[in-house]
Amino acid sequence: MGNLRANLSRTDRALRLALGIACIAAALAGGVGGHAALALFLFAWVPIVTGLAGWCPLYVLFGVSTRRL
Repeated sequence: MGNLRANLSRTDRALRLALGIACIAAALAGGVGGHAALALFLFAWVPIVTGLAGWCPLYVLFGVSTRRL
């Protein structure tokens, strides 16, 4: 299995959470509709979950970490 240690800094986590919340807010605000709103809702879970977990599988794949050890 992969490396499941946290690889996101506090700033990275905060930005991901803000992005996820912004996607949900944009979809709910009515500025976008139909498929675009659905896409925002479906995309929003990715930055929210990775931000809450503090771990990004793509960072592991590419050997990146923004977290200081």
